[in-house]
This record gives sequence, C-alpha cells and structure tokens, in this order.
Amino acid sequence: MAKEQKPQIRVNATSHGAAAKAATRLKMSLGEYTEAALDYFTSRQLNPADDVAREGQLIMQQVKKLGDRVFSYMQEEERNLLLPMLEEMLRSRITLERVLRMNEILVNNLNGQLSLLSEGQLAAHRETLKKLRQQNDEAVERQLKEVLAGTQPVGSGKKVGEGQSGKKDTEPSS
Repeated sequence: MAKEQKPQIRVNATSHGAAAKAATRLKMSLGEYTEAALDYFTSRQLNPADDVAREGQLIMQQVKKLGDRVFSYMQEEERNLLLPMLEEMLRSRITLERVLRMNEILVNNLNGQLSLLSEGQLAAHRETLKKLRQQNDEAVERQLKEVLAGTQPVGSGKKVGEGQSGKKDTEPSS
C-alpha cells in the first residue's frame, strides 16, 4: 500500500520553531496549529503579514456589526413604539382642536340664549355651571390618579394596590 502523501509547506527555521513552541503551549500538534492559523486568516480574509491593519480590520468589523445592530434596534423602536405614539398624539391633538371649535360654536349659541334670560334665571344657570365644573374637575383628578397609579413601579417595599401610606387603597386610613 502506498502511503498518502500530504502537501508540504516550506518555512524558515525561526518560523517553524516559533510555531512548534506555540503549538506545544496550546497542546496541539504542529499540523493542527498550522491548519487553525490558516483557517483563521482565510475565513476572515485577512493579510497575515499586516499586523496593525489586521487588528484594525477586526475592530472595524465589530464596530460595523454593532452599528448595524443599533440601527436595526432604532428602526424597530421607531416602527413599534415611536410611530404609534406619534399617531396617538396627533389623534389627541386633532380631537382637541375639533372639541375647541365645537365649544366656540356652543358658547356663541349659549351667549345668544342667555341674553334672553332674566337675572334670576341667569343666577340659577351660573350655580348649575359651577356644580358641573366642580364635578368635571373631580372626575379629571380621579382619572389622573388612576392613570398615574397604574404607571408607578412596584418596589420599595410596596405591594401592588398599596398607596403611599403602605396600606391597601381599599382600606380606610386612620
């Protein structure tokens, strides 16, 4: 039987000695070490004779990968978070503008009707308006508290549903 012949590479004695020492230190054969080194440079398309450029190329590759990941993350955030927030803000703004215009029309109509009322009727309407305004302010405050309570992080020894006193919101305070 003929022995399989392997390709050979000629290197100078200094390089051979350095490679043999490195292979021994890593507990590899000289052939395994040489194959791993060749695979490293060929897979990364690096020039092994250019030390400084090689390190710079590796760093630049990693920076590019990181930049791509950051950019991808930012695009994802824009699609899934920022655009829906902008849409909701615009919807609220348009709704607010329409409500304000409608209020202007209603106030103008109301002023026309109020000019026809007597002083006693005007006083009764003012009192009713005060009560409505107070009810509206209370409802706004209640909704604001509910929304803010829902955004408070759970932590600092408090359990969900506990207020600042540390007692459950449903318990009467003493």
